Amino acid sequence: MSEPTREEKLAKIKAARAAAREVRGQKARAASAQPNMMNTRKKYVQLNPVNAVSSGEYSAKGGLPMIKFDISSHDAPMFLQGDELRICGRITASTGAGAALTNTDKNFVDNFCGRFANCIHTVTISSKRLNQVIERVENYWRIVPSVVSAIHGNEDINTQLAHEGDHFETNFLGRHSLVAQDADNKGKSFSSRLYAGCLNSGQMMDLSKNGFGGLVIEILLKPDVSVVFGDDAAANAATYKLSDLKLTTPLYYMDAASVPPQQTFAFNSLSTVFQTINSSTSVVALTPGLKQVSSIFCNFLNANEVGNQNFNSARLGNIGEVRGLRFSLNGALYPLSYRMLTDEEANNATTTHHTYQYRTLLDRNYLEAVSVNRFSETNRTVLSYNNWNAGVVDRSQTQNRDGVDQGTAAGIGILYDSFGTGEDLSQTVFSFELEASGQDLDGTAANAQGVYMVFLNKNQVIMSADGIQIVR
Repeated sequence: MSEPTREEKLAKIKAARAAAREVRGQKARAASAQPNMMNTRKKYVQLNPVNAVSSGEYSAKGGLPMIKFDISSHDAPMFLQGDELRICGRITASTGAGAALTNTDKNFVDNFCGRFANCIHTVTISSKRLNQVIERVENYWRIVPSVVSAIHGNEDINTQLAHEGDHFETNFLGRHSLVAQDADNKGKSFSSRLYAGCLNSGQMMDLSKNGFGGLVIEILLKPDVSVVFGDDAAANAATYKLSDLKLTTPLYYMDAASVPPQQTFAFNSLSTVFQTINSSTSVVALTPGLKQVSSIFCNFLNANEVGNQNFNSARLGNIGEVRGLRFSLNGALYPLSYRMLTDEEANNATTTHHTYQYRTLLDRNYLEAVSVNRFSETNRTVLSYNNWNAGVVDRSQTQNRDGVDQGTAAGIGILYDSFGTGEDLSQTVFSFELEASGQDLDGTAANAQGVYMVFLNKNQVIMSADGIQIVR
């Protein structure tokens, strides 16, 4: 091969220089589209509830079960970092007559759910300027235990989450005691995050007038019978109240020239449906009406425990001896083209209906559904093979309902799409068929199971000077 001429060498050099200039130009254009962090100020602003009363106390019994916070808009770009938002305060439990609870009595809250989340029924987040709901999370106290236990390990729960929302693991050393640290009935402090999709999307929320125009956060509290539970709690009609509430909001203030207006915002919303099943072969079918479903997960408890103060209404109950599970769309197996089977029948003690065989396929798909990610990316969970910390070995159908025994972290679920646009279930019948032991689901009300189904659906908010449009 002949040597290139001088002209050919010069032409290559010029082409390389032109390509380098184009790359530098692309980098400069990309940098100009990003916020100029040199002109950014971060502040933590504490807000009081806008519906505060003179006593500063909130409770269902006291007649004020709603907590409302307003985050105002701003003329210049102002962004909220939702995953750092915290609600702080104090929770105090007492007998129905107002006396202090006895530390050694059976007065509990669910450890995975935590003290504060255990008090919440619904969280609603709306645009302040447009008075338009962005996300409403119902059955909040059923979602939080699944999220905490499925994607956090014991180290996370006993350190960070314990300091935030008083979440703890559920073993014989970490019983669900409510008042162990409630000295002189002064209550227990908390600083908890809010588990809503729009606040934990990984994006900051533009609260300026060209964005969401500020936010309104409303928290609806649960009745007393669904919060403090146990034999003594029921006997004493135990009640609770929240006080000293503040919302700590991390806000970024930016110069208008340093950041372009936010045009889109994407997040996974959390929508829930409640159903019941009570036969050994049960089918749950419905049309969710959602267009971009990423995953679906379900947790269970005995239906007769709902609203009964003797029992833990936030527990992730073990449905019993599961023999098979299938997920379908319009009657066809999907996304798995096979049934998930177990060999629990051959391994269980049928006289006690305890689950001894761990259910690998069911648990794998459940963890993928909660984390909205592949199982290979799951590196922290308490759903483990042991009989100490919420594993799936030797768990009866009524495990942890009285607060005395260690809890479970059971559930089922299926992942549709972790990266794309999700599955369109707006006009599609979703169903799952669960086959269980006839001794555990025998058609009677005593063994009927309440099913809390959670749909994670991709949402996109399109923002302009005229307002916002939410594509669900």
